[in-house]
Amino acid sequence: MATIKLEVVTPTGKVLDVEADSVTAPGALGDLGVLPEHRPGLVMLGGGALRYGKGGSEGEPVYIRGGVAEIRPDGVLVLADEARTEAKVDKARAEKILEKALARQETADYLDDAQLQAISNDRAYAEAILKIAGH
Repeated sequence: MATIKLEVVTPTGKVLDVEADSVTAPGALGDLGVLPEHRPGLVMLGGGALRYGKGGSEGEPVYIRGGVAEIRPDGVLVLADEARTEAKVDKARAEKILEKALARQETADYLDDAQLQAISNDRAYAEAILKIAGH
């Protein structure tokens, strides 16, 4: 079976570098699925869990907080504002991010598209982490 190279990079370094059968990324407008030989493109990322299939099973999710994904027929390069593996998530920090996002949303008189997207990314990122932390 054909595979694709999945790399997740943040400003502080590489978080993930694996061969995968498929990738599902949290796009800014919804989840994006990528299989080998996908058409090239650039996608704005939102917040949430990036998942990938590997050898018939699911790999460890990576929690993304905004960024961009470059999609090529042979791979996906994720340039994330922030990314953490499940082993490195911080539940207390996620709770603070969620509280701050909700407070910004409720108290702002006006939010432009960029501010709304940032709040949405933060909220989805924190909620995805808190969902797994609750298990």
